[in-house]
Amino acid sequence: MGRGATGPGGAGPRLNPEIRKYQIIRSLINRQVTDLVEATARELSRRQISSVEDVRACQPRLIVFSQAMTELRKPLKAFLWRNLYQHYRVVRMADKATRFITELFRVYLNKPEQLPNTTRARIFRGENPWRVVCDYLAGMTDRYCLEEYRKLFDPFERV
Repeated sequence: MGRGATGPGGAGPRLNPEIRKYQIIRSLINRQVTDLVEATARELSRRQISSVEDVRACQPRLIVFSQAMTELRKPLKAFLWRNLYQHYRVVRMADKATRFITELFRVYLNKPEQLPNTTRARIFRGENPWRVVCDYLAGMTDRYCLEEYRKLFDPFERV
């Protein structure tokens, strides 16, 4: 069947399953983002927020989903916690990433000479070393982080 062909009983276009999956995901994300923006706009108005100071003083959360969306999200959140976030491979990868970041943080904090010149200069100008190292790590891609880890900890890796 070509473009525009219908499925059984003329129930609408028959799409490639992968395309259909991505369209459904995109639609779910769009619905949630739209709800979040609209519910937050209502909260801003209801609480009469007009400045950054108002936002900082705001309790409880200002950025919220509508109550209806919160209820709709509960089964999805439960499913994700059960089947994705707690999956043993995800847990292993997260734990491994934590070890990499922790070790890189220690090395850079204890030996800032190993940081790039521009980053190291921030420390020598008096900026908080913890903040400088955190900023540097936060700017790393996953691939760059792994390369840095190998360079610092793998004895056979070229520096």
